[in-house]
Amino acid sequence: MRVALLGMGSRGDVQPFVALAPHLSALGHEPVVVAAADFRGFVEGHGVAFEPLSFEVRPGVESDLGRRWLRGSSTNQVREAALMRRVVAYTADALGADVARVVGAADAVVSSALTLDAVASLCARDGRPHVYATFQPVWPSRYGPSSSFALRPGSASVLNLGWSWLAAHAAWSIFRQPGDRMRHRMGLPRKGFRGYVHDASTTPTLLAASPHVVPHAPDWPDTLAQTGWWFRSDAASWQPPDALASFLDAGDPPVHLGFGSMPTHDPPAVLRAFVDALRAVGRRGIVSAGWARLGRAGVRPDDLPDGVLAIDEAPHEWLFPRCAAVVHHGGGGTTAAAFRAGVPQVVVPHIADQPYWGRRVHDLGCGPAPLPRKHFGAARLTRALEEALAPASVGTAQRLGGLVTAEDGAADAARVVAAVLAR
Repeated sequence: MRVALLGMGSRGDVQPFVALAPHLSALGHEPVVVAAADFRGFVEGHGVAFEPLSFEVRPGVESDLGRRWLRGSSTNQVREAALMRRVVAYTADALGADVARVVGAADAVVSSALTLDAVASLCARDGRPHVYATFQPVWPSRYGPSSSFALRPGSASVLNLGWSWLAAHAAWSIFRQPGDRMRHRMGLPRKGFRGYVHDASTTPTLLAASPHVVPHAPDWPDTLAQTGWWFRSDAASWQPPDALASFLDAGDPPVHLGFGSMPTHDPPAVLRAFVDALRAVGRRGIVSAGWARLGRAGVRPDDLPDGVLAIDEAPHEWLFPRCAAVVHHGGGGTTAAAFRAGVPQVVVPHIADQPYWGRRVHDLGCGPAPLPRKHFGAARLTRALEEALAPASVGTAQRLGGLVTAEDGAADAARVVAAVLAR
């Protein structure tokens, strides 16, 4: 079967499908990753078939609206939701048309959260197999450690259940826009929140997250199968540039800083805070530019001290095991790679599920409490790094890393998808 793996979003929404695709191929299927056009090089560079959406994601994120959305997200969740609705509206018409085109050409679809609503309508109409893949625990639950949106993260409470249902409704009100426009254009019936919940609860669902980090909640639906995280198998063979290889060989393991696809309005200030904190804890550092252009925007290479190296990027699966600790934005994929590497983490959440991953790092003893982006500075980062680099955090992270490494989530997920297609 031709299986469309629809990864709308940033790299964290695309990379898991790149990991899943080879396992589906090994089971006799023809996977194709469908994502924003700016991910063509990344996907095809791993030997995976690619079909682009009709737009790129990065220009929208780096636009004035996108920057205001991300900047507001670190300070106010209500403002985050309002701005995110405008961000989604920016691509709603194009994404709705793309979904109709992609689903119509596929034998089956595996889609993530941003396209669940639209894909479910078409697959239900055509009797086409559909699997929903989520990379964070968004299903409403009483259990705080198992819910991205919990009022009482450390306990089981009806308040968590009620609040996570409110969060689900807010998410639906934002992400329904492409589906609404697609259904209107195609003459399909309108769908309310109850229909969305029906789709989500009856569609076979994969939660790609280690149960050692995200405990399986007893009140999740029977349609949900939890696997470990989906990691690429080819990262170990990656060859680093000479400058990176030489830097790693020249001293103790460094601390890594990277905010992934999260831009920031003042990259030099972030970099200065990081350099000052490194000096305070006596460590070397590596800065990955990411979409924030850390170590690149307004900073000359010779402005960096000898113990700090700026790079464009490196596979997290390759780089993180060579680091002493990782400072990052709390994206699901980055957090997963750090857990697997067995290194302590300092999470600097910006939006969405990132505070949840920061809490799990802290609750499991692998790093300090989350350091919100609005509080990021040299003094607070120094204290966070001191806690992350303490022997207790290092030892706990190493033990948990062994458990996560023993999982093969992508292979397990491929078997679940194949079983759905066989039915």
